[in-house]
Amino acid sequence: MGKRQGKKSRRKGRGPSIAAIGVLGLGICLTAAGYALATVAATKHNFSSLSTADVKSSETSEICVFCHTPHNSNPAGPVWNKQDTGSTYNVYESQTLAATMSPNAPTLGQPSGPSKLCLACHDGTIAIGSALNKPGKGGQNSATPLDVTGTGVSGGKISSTSTAYIGTDLKDDHPISFDYSQSYPSNIEIKDNLTLPEAVKLDSGKIQCTSCHDPHGTLFPKFLVATIENGGLCQACHDKRYWTTNPAVHSTSTAVWNEAGVNPWHEDMGAAGWTDDTPALQSCLACHSSHKGSAGTMLLKGTNPGTMLVEAEEWTCLNCHNGNAASKNVEAQFNYMYKHDVKGTWGLHTASRGAVGEPARESAANLGTNRHAECADCHNGHGAKEGSHAIGGANGNIIGANVLGSWGVKPSWGLAGSASTSYTAVDFTSLIPGTDNLEGYLCAKCHSYYAYGVMPPNVPSGNANGSLVVQSDITADMNINNMGFHPVFAQGKNTPPSTANPNWPANGLGLTNTFRYLDFAGGTREGFFNMTHDSTTTCSDCHGSSVLNDPKGAHGSDERWILRRNETGVGTLQNFCYNCHRRDVYGDEGFIGPNANYSRVYHPVDGLGVASPFYQTGTNTGNNGNKFGNLCLTCHGGAYDSVNNQMKGIHGSNAAAGPSGDPLGYRLMNGACVESHTRATTLVGATMTFRTVTPATDPVCNNNFSGFTGNAAYYACDNISDCSF
Repeated sequence: MGKRQGKKSRRKGRGPSIAAIGVLGLGICLTAAGYALATVAATKHNFSSLSTADVKSSETSEICVFCHTPHNSNPAGPVWNKQDTGSTYNVYESQTLAATMSPNAPTLGQPSGPSKLCLACHDGTIAIGSALNKPGKGGQNSATPLDVTGTGVSGGKISSTSTAYIGTDLKDDHPISFDYSQSYPSNIEIKDNLTLPEAVKLDSGKIQCTSCHDPHGTLFPKFLVATIENGGLCQACHDKRYWTTNPAVHSTSTAVWNEAGVNPWHEDMGAAGWTDDTPALQSCLACHSSHKGSAGTMLLKGTNPGTMLVEAEEWTCLNCHNGNAASKNVEAQFNYMYKHDVKGTWGLHTASRGAVGEPARESAANLGTNRHAECADCHNGHGAKEGSHAIGGANGNIIGANVLGSWGVKPSWGLAGSASTSYTAVDFTSLIPGTDNLEGYLCAKCHSYYAYGVMPPNVPSGNANGSLVVQSDITADMNINNMGFHPVFAQGKNTPPSTANPNWPANGLGLTNTFRYLDFAGGTREGFFNMTHDSTTTCSDCHGSSVLNDPKGAHGSDERWILRRNETGVGTLQNFCYNCHRRDVYGDEGFIGPNANYSRVYHPVDGLGVASPFYQTGTNTGNNGNKFGNLCLTCHGGAYDSVNNQMKGIHGSNAAAGPSGDPLGYRLMNGACVESHTRATTLVGATMTFRTVTPATDPVCNNNFSGFTGNAAYYACDNISDCSF
């Protein structure tokens, strides 16, 4: 007895018994598992009979068994109690995806690791109660799943109608099962993995479902590991250009939805109900959806109100910018007859990445071959601020704040009259003049050689008579080496000294007296009062809505070529030239302005006053003298190039002389009906010769006007160099 007791004592002295080790180990397991068990028990992942959730089983009160088993588990995961579904998934793909399996393939590999385990239920292919080992004796390899019923479950499987259903098509879901290092630093808008918060866990370096969701439960909805309000969880990995450094208006906006039309918000955040949700609160999820977004287009979540289907692109913007949330109703402009038809094209806007570290941009080839218009062609939702460009002044050609974050192409100017063939991509990061931020650079990436090379596309609005005609190249039209051009890329050459015309008032304004400037009453649209002869302009100063109080921008118009109307309240609606040039100087049908002597040459230039065919009303006279419906274009711009089947001369010109006279490019005299022009001097009046046309068939001109001699100019223009002022 004593010997046995001694041995027993010695065994105690050496450490705990095997039984004790087992008990101790179990205690540790239960302690560790107790927290997880308690956490899971309060979530929808508790499918036991004691669960308070709607979806549950009546067969067992056990909780962990639906996912885990201590014996004979699936080796694919941590004691996993599910068989491999054998599903093949359509995985996420995008031209901007840096983390691909191959540099030449925009797709990922098949799901792996924890993601594959999550999909065992969430792809809807096997029953929630399917288990390798059911609870109780003899449960191993049971072919009959545990019964699980409830809302969103059909035949024991997650139904396709359930919000928990992912399916096997993962193209509309956030990419998973890729090595994070394949994205960073190739994608400059992804953060270094060393900076990821502790809650966001990588699985052997890979992003998986469990990087964003903890299936055992968290303090946040949908098993998320962090809040999604104000972009919290998304911005753990994503560092979108401009979003925080600008900051973008969408990141700070407090606009609310008026509860009309499509709900623009993704999740109900903040207090219960939608009335307190704002773009700032919704943040990334105002535009994107990590699940059920649009396939292949950055998971945008725009909903077509006609079909209630997620169709991305323009609807992502228009679900807010339709007057129901954002202050400006832009959608209505895309219902006008002529527009950048964002609602008529989809799936063609495809940004891609070039070299490592470069931002995502659309290629010139795609802009040229897949002609389209989408909001993202002009605006960057991550960088845009509120506000349009300032009209007039020396810097009137730079972008507005609403174009910040976008990009354009800066031409390398060649010979006068020629299109640029070399361009530099420039990002719009500032409103400071001189920082490569001209609005014309934005337009040039679609309306120049950059996009369409030597094969210009058709003009959607057609020619003046509706016939098929191809677009001109704005870098040829407004080449800064041309004889004349509207000052979109540089200040114009039309800048004579203020004393050149003795009829100008002694106010020091010079030629500005012929423009609608601060001193003169004008229309009601803000901005045109600051237009002077040495101002620069943007494309959208002429191209924009035909409705006076619409938001600015070349979105759409009921006037052809997306033109704005005459907004001064005097003159015909089509003569939008009066928005900048004074009608009382240049006049039109039935009106000879009191200040006609302010111009270089009296208007009408034939000296016939209201008897002039240019100033009479009726068929083939005045504004009806050309098929543009704009008197100015009879002489200035609107020529038709029959050799190239192109509209010419409206933006600018380097046209040579006609059969006689001076080069037509000076003063943009290659108008719709003009054939030749001889400039006026202080001694000799201007002369013009008009083309002989058959009005019924001519593309641009409605009448044969006889040649005439105009009135004398008021200052010396005896040589070409003087005329360049």
